[in-house]
Amino acid sequence: MSAEKYDASRVQEYIDALVDRDLNQSIIVGVIDLSGQNYLTAGQISKDDPRPPKPDDQFEIGSVSNVFTATATSALVVDRQLTWSQPVNAFIPDYVNTPHFGHLPLLLMHLATHTSGLPHNPPNLQPANPLDPFADFSHHHVYMGITVIGLTIPPGQEYQFSMFGYGLLGHVLTLRTNKTYGEVIDTYVSRPLALKDTTASPDPEKMIPGHNGRQVVPNWHWDGLAGGGAICSSARDLLRFVAANMQMIKLDTDDIRAIKTTQNVYMKTSMPNTSVCYGWHLTQKGLAPIYWQNGKTAGYSAYVGFNPSTRTGCVVLSNSGQGLDDVGFYILDPEQYPLPKPPPSGIRPVKQLRNYVGVYRVGPDADIIITNDGGKLYAQIPGQPSYRVYPVGPNDFAYATGDVRISFNENRGRVDSLTMMIGLKKINGKRVQ
Repeated sequence: MSAEKYDASRVQEYIDALVDRDLNQSIIVGVIDLSGQNYLTAGQISKDDPRPPKPDDQFEIGSVSNVFTATATSALVVDRQLTWSQPVNAFIPDYVNTPHFGHLPLLLMHLATHTSGLPHNPPNLQPANPLDPFADFSHHHVYMGITVIGLTIPPGQEYQFSMFGYGLLGHVLTLRTNKTYGEVIDTYVSRPLALKDTTASPDPEKMIPGHNGRQVVPNWHWDGLAGGGAICSSARDLLRFVAANMQMIKLDTDDIRAIKTTQNVYMKTSMPNTSVCYGWHLTQKGLAPIYWQNGKTAGYSAYVGFNPSTRTGCVVLSNSGQGLDDVGFYILDPEQYPLPKPPPSGIRPVKQLRNYVGVYRVGPDADIIITNDGGKLYAQIPGQPSYRVYPVGPNDFAYATGDVRISFNENRGRVDSLTMMIGLKKINGKRVQ
């Protein structure tokens, strides 16, 4: 058990710095322990909406949906409508060639533990709209995808994270119950646990916009692969969900049994100190076990976890794709997962930044546009989002990821060109405006 408790002021400083660097549009952190609940926020919902995120705002949670899919499956197992050892082909139409390895069939437990041998995405994923990649992937596409796959390892032998596998598991639940995936989650998870905002059909009034950089991006929609990432939820609901996993709220005996099953360890993964359970991952670097799952979509990121030894649960949500796992692990076990120092603000005098503003020609038909907005410098290639760049030297700036660096070159006191380093590749650009 960790004797150290997380420092809320450090978490606040850290998430403020991430927002300042435009890595995240806004962030909400929720913590529950024996003393109650606490929320920290940073940033504003969007450029046009100055409010900070609230505990009841809905976010896309990506692969955190897996834990809900697994919980619904477990509830059906407790209700004796399913067993973990049932083969997938018991539910799929006979004309579909379900993947197998020799005489070893693909079982529901393999889908739930990411040991199916299925790839992360289906091989036939060809979205009509790349900005909404799973919207038109129906159950017919699921059948086509599993038909063409040949397993190269026996199911249950090797961990390989598979959104496709969880999408297939969610589809099995719809076939078994004759309900939509959203109805399955509502019936077997949201209503029993009194989760008001956890749904596959989010409320437009509660859903806050997702962002890539400073650009608002469309929400994702799901069809045949809903079990892999369709759920939206709120910080308040997710805290209640982890509280249920720590048996900190009153539930029916069957609901407790279903939840506890999802925490059963199945096998070790290739990640350090980490095993996979039936939905959750379990990492134990020291004495304290941490159950967790993260998720990401084009415009959102999520981390949900709990430390049963300290009875502490944590939720970290952002309406940007930049993940925040480090915040979650620090809160749950600060001794083993110290929080990094917050990144510098990168603020420079506006007068100095104005010297860099302009258009730079870096190729026959390629320009880089440098702009200054509120004392912050941004770089944009036409047709792509604008990204903030941060000072790393007198006339040197870098992208937040650190893999692209821009140096502005002066001639007689005026900036007339730039040099961009992308890894080891050098690109020179002359100022044309």
